Amino acid sequence: MSLLYDTLLWKDGSGTLLPWLAQSVETSPDRLTHTFTLRDGVRWSDGRPLRPEDVVFTFDYFAKQETLSPPVIIQPPKGIAKVRATGANTVEITLDSPLVTFAGQVAGALPIIPEHVWSSIDDPGAAQDVKVLVGSGAYRLESYKGDGLALLYTARDDYFLGPPFVKRIEQNAVEDPFTGLLSGATDVALGRGLRADTIAPFQDDRTFGMVTEQGSTTSALYWNLGKEGPLADVRFRTACAMAIDRRDLVTRLAAGRGVPGNPGFLGPDNPFFSPVPQHELDVAGANALLDGAGYRAGGGGDTRQASDGAPLSFELLINNAEAPLAELLVGALRRIGVELRPKQVQIGPQLFGNKFIGAYDIAVLPFPGPGPGGPNGDPDVLRLLFSSKVAPSLQAATAYANPTFDGLAEKQRAAFDEAERKAIVAQMQRILADDLPVLPLYYPEVAMLFRKQVLDEWYFTPAQFPSSIDNKQLFITGQKTGTTIRPA
Repeated sequence: MSLLYDTLLWKDGSGTLLPWLAQSVETSPDRLTHTFTLRDGVRWSDGRPLRPEDVVFTFDYFAKQETLSPPVIIQPPKGIAKVRATGANTVEITLDSPLVTFAGQVAGALPIIPEHVWSSIDDPGAAQDVKVLVGSGAYRLESYKGDGLALLYTARDDYFLGPPFVKRIEQNAVEDPFTGLLSGATDVALGRGLRADTIAPFQDDRTFGMVTEQGSTTSALYWNLGKEGPLADVRFRTACAMAIDRRDLVTRLAAGRGVPGNPGFLGPDNPFFSPVPQHELDVAGANALLDGAGYRAGGGGDTRQASDGAPLSFELLINNAEAPLAELLVGALRRIGVELRPKQVQIGPQLFGNKFIGAYDIAVLPFPGPGPGGPNGDPDVLRLLFSSKVAPSLQAATAYANPTFDGLAEKQRAAFDEAERKAIVAQMQRILADDLPVLPLYYPEVAMLFRKQVLDEWYFTPAQFPSSIDNKQLFITGQKTGTTIRPA
């Protein structure tokens, strides 16, 4: 999407929001009105000029998609009162209320689309002809032969910043990206929690470089609070957390390259991270907590029972690629008399679809998955996942509602003073740690290895929305910061 379509603003590798389609923006003193002046001479890939009316159309079009299935790539913009063209090159966006995330998560994330292409398309999900892929972006889709096959993007020499530094981007499906990198089949490979033997060949060869990122991704344990009973009992959920050795998960599943999951959800490197009760490993304490909550222990290590006689036995919905994690979780909860029955499914609709409709007891979801943001992103991700005022999504907590949390979640959206916002977000994290609607299990280190001769400036973008990897700014400029294109 970002290769073909541009946004009004865009982040570089330092996390700085750059002028992109908009060469400048002015914000009213009340922070409600943002006036964007568009660059001169920007053209769509079919040669037609990009107009302020295209920006207005984009906001209107995305807003109409709210009744469709949950968004995968980008969210329809919320809190927009009106958008109007105010001149030959200016667009005025007025908000319902001040929004601290507007620049990064709306102006810096919403892809502007051409009115002359999409105005006749009522059902965007059904538009499968590549001819609709007319964008203002730096690249064209040159070759597409079907799902799972190679994609070739070629640079537009008429791009408004100048001819992009990277001329061709070819995306191929490879079974093992690291073997492919060594053999020359690919130029970059991405992985999380990589073993030492996987990294060793690249560390010993100056041909390759590596960059790493901490706390940007997690495997998170979800309880379906909508099913009530033990799953809706915070004492049960806390006991489960106390039975799982999250430090051991880092050792076993991430080769020690990562950190244990934080009950407050945000990653440890997030600037808004605040210490909260961690519910450290304490099997005896977890058993005592369940005893006190009335969950009767079975004899000889058998499964506990609830007060109504129902066994504490639950289906565990999990991606089949995470079978080792499922095995560890089964063993951990068995020690407190809780039975997990793994149901391993393909990542995709079988996993996220069943989670979305509440067809699960307990689930493990990769995060971020098909949705924007991450544990190290803007803390508004907490509102998107845990506020009962936000529409359900593929990765939001199921049936969780805490009015105090909801109020704080709305308050932080209008907190432009960073210290004030950090204090609010700290309270939100403490509530999540106390309520435990979701428990991040561990944050594996994410590593990107690359062939330096092809491209030597790879980076992860701090708090980029929706994704921190594969920043088009690098492909276009060949550099980590700014909009100046590096000489070939």
